[in-house]
Amino acid sequence: MPSAGKDDLSQVYRDFALVYDEMMRELDYPAWVEHVLYLYQHHTAFPEKAPVRSLLDLACGTGSFMALMQEKGWKVTGVDQSSSMLAIADEKLRPLKGDYRLFAQDLRELAIDEQFPLITCLCDSLNYLLLAGDLQQVLSLIYEHLLPGGIGIVDFNSAYKYREILGDNTFCAVFENSAYIWSNYLEPAARLCRMEIDFFHRDTGELFRHFQETHWQRWYEPAEIQELAEKAGFQQVSCFGGFTHRPCQPEDERLFFVFSK
Repeated sequence: MPSAGKDDLSQVYRDFALVYDEMMRELDYPAWVEHVLYLYQHHTAFPEKAPVRSLLDLACGTGSFMALMQEKGWKVTGVDQSSSMLAIADEKLRPLKGDYRLFAQDLRELAIDEQFPLITCLCDSLNYLLLAGDLQQVLSLIYEHLLPGGIGIVDFNSAYKYREILGDNTFCAVFENSAYIWSNYLEPAARLCRMEIDFFHRDTGELFRHFQETHWQRWYEPAEIQELAEKAGFQQVSCFGGFTHRPCQPEDERLFFVFSK
């Protein structure tokens, strides 16, 4: 859930929705689905058959992950703060067979009158929470919305990734209908990364519309995430490196956490 400023999440992915899917085209969503289902099967209290095959996907974006889960027979509910993202998700989910719901909500104020066996928040969305108190609040709401025996699965970009990969670097990419120039600026003492992004989206013919966004992310240490999760009510917290089944290591770029209720 990117922010247009350090303390303002109200402009989340506003224009980015126009180019998001094309820029994320190389993301292996089927691999994410298989990894999530593996973690689900090995960490829930009901691995063979959930009381209801029902997923709550937080910061669901344009719904690509939910669409694949729906195709596997899951009833999906998506929450995102961006109405533009949700509109695209609706277009993807509507033609598929199965039930789905979409809610425009700030994750820090999550309120759905239901509990789920599986809750996900993927693609480093929680790195956009810049205050530890906000992260604990979201983890507490995940706990409240889980069925007893259910799990929450979230991933974070690691400190290693910010320092060694993203760093104070600039990245560029050109696609058929869009392009970006992405410049990062680290604030190591505050564990913050400011991302200044220039987007270009094809308007008509060879004309492209240019727009800019500033995103902020913060990195958290695994021990800090575990402590916040325990304060939120979770008694069992597991951390895995990337898409592996081994405990996380200092040089992992992505950390997957499983929170068991």
